[in-house]
Amino acid sequence: MLGIKKVVLVHRLREVVAQVGFTRFEPASADIHGELDLGVTRASIGLETPWFPAYENRGEGIFLEFKPEALEHWGKEAAVVERARILHEGYRLWAKGDAAKTKDFPGIVYYMLHSFSHLLLNAIALECGYPGSSLRERIYLCPTRQGIRGGILIYTGSSDAEGTLGGLVQTGRDIKRHVRVALEAGQLCSNDPVCAYHRPHSHDQQLLMGAACHRCLLISETSCEQRNVYLDRALVVATVDALGAEFFPDA
Repeated sequence: MLGIKKVVLVHRLREVVAQVGFTRFEPASADIHGELDLGVTRASIGLETPWFPAYENRGEGIFLEFKPEALEHWGKEAAVVERARILHEGYRLWAKGDAAKTKDFPGIVYYMLHSFSHLLLNAIALECGYPGSSLRERIYLCPTRQGIRGGILIYTGSSDAEGTLGGLVQTGRDIKRHVRVALEAGQLCSNDPVCAYHRPHSHDQQLLMGAACHRCLLISETSCEQRNVYLDRALVVATVDALGAEFFPDA
């Protein structure tokens, strides 16, 4: 698959979830490295609590690693740079005048990986035996000397045996077909051309979104690591807007 370096089938996956405190109004979501963003004021779970309530999930998943040189080359294309400028302006308007919004702009590569992850998650959910709300994502993005290393993990897990039935791994054995289905689904949205031509602006409620809506990219918030923001399918495949910024030009 063009742009994808390798696919790893994760037969056994262990996830530990702990509650470390409480927030009001603004959630403390993960940053682009998957770590807890502590920019939001958080109330401790207790005054002198040396432990946190936690639970353990066991499950399975599919990991896709992208080619660093492909990400590096794509990120320097003129159409991609211009799209990044537009999305960064939307981010600036979103964060303007609000000291609580301390997250850094995730970058155009993160937008692409995150959008592709949502498309693939929806495509996989049709056949893997798990409902879409039971699947979750994790985006990996790390700059190195060799280039930008990026990948996505689609996984599921539960506290009993239901998270290890093998349906997701079995789906991963035919990952090329599911990627093709995901890319085809991203080319056209039932809300087009409104969805495809969306640009963040000062009176917009979707300042962190490009071409994305509930009909194409948005999924259950329990499945998304960023609560359905930082999405733009025009960075993954060509849309009716024909920007020329897609990572998969031959989809």
